[in-house]
Amino acid sequence: MKKYIFSTLLLIMVSAYYSEAQITLILALNSRPQPYLSDWSNPVNGQMIISYLQSANIDPQVKIKSSLLNENGDAVGSSNLASSAIVTLAEGVNTFTMADALQLSNLTLTGNAQNVLRQTGRLAAGQYQLKVELYNASGEILRAKQTRSFFMTSYLLPVLIQPANDAELDAHIAQAVIVFRWTSLVPLSQERPSYLVQVFEVLPGQSPMQAFRSNMPILNEASTTGLNQYIWRPNLSMLDSLANKQFIWTVQTLDFKGEPFASNDANVQGRSEPAVFNIVNKSLKPKS
Repeated sequence: MKKYIFSTLLLIMVSAYYSEAQITLILALNSRPQPYLSDWSNPVNGQMIISYLQSANIDPQVKIKSSLLNENGDAVGSSNLASSAIVTLAEGVNTFTMADALQLSNLTLTGNAQNVLRQTGRLAAGQYQLKVELYNASGEILRAKQTRSFFMTSYLLPVLIQPANDAELDAHIAQAVIVFRWTSLVPLSQERPSYLVQVFEVLPGQSPMQAFRSNMPILNEASTTGLNQYIWRPNLSMLDSLANKQFIWTVQTLDFKGEPFASNDANVQGRSEPAVFNIVNKSLKPKS
């Protein structure tokens, strides 16, 4: 009798495994997907592929459970299985976007990850894993699941080259043209960045950083896309009121949506470390 019961249980287990094997899940996730999670429907980010073979023992209606893990394997977010939409699989291969796999509208992140997502629409820079599991409509987990790693890039903002910090520019030349140059964003992004050149005048009684934080820029213009250079024709009288004055400048690096690129310091808003330059009327300097 015991032998009969054991054989029956074994048959049930094998049958259950075989029925669940009728559904397979593949995550073809780009290892460096687009930074905005709302863009994960774009094909460049990959696809989720679910294959289904009809069987009398398995329901084609499934639910998708999504989990985000950090580099240590700790959960930073997960979807709510109860509110996940029921997906009815067709016979054969079913393709979905990575947005379908992520379920952003049904995804709850924890702590700082949720704050960063609300503020920027992105995850903080770092290594992550996306884990996707399939459940049947009754909420029972199936064997179809897969985990894929991906990386959210942190960028090094451009370094200002010209005018260098504490540079002195001849007022006779500066009144006609000032050339600004900087290095490229590192690493290169999938979308070409745009650069906004900003110049602030340091008023009497101000430090350069006070001027940078509180004054309105006297120049706030975008460079030609793809160029790390901007030529400013100030049309200001550098030989009179602005002679021997001080300025501070920076470059703000923006993505294709016009938002600041993510860096290690979110407070800089995509602005490079500023540099100070002086306009000097050398003809006014006393001769030694």
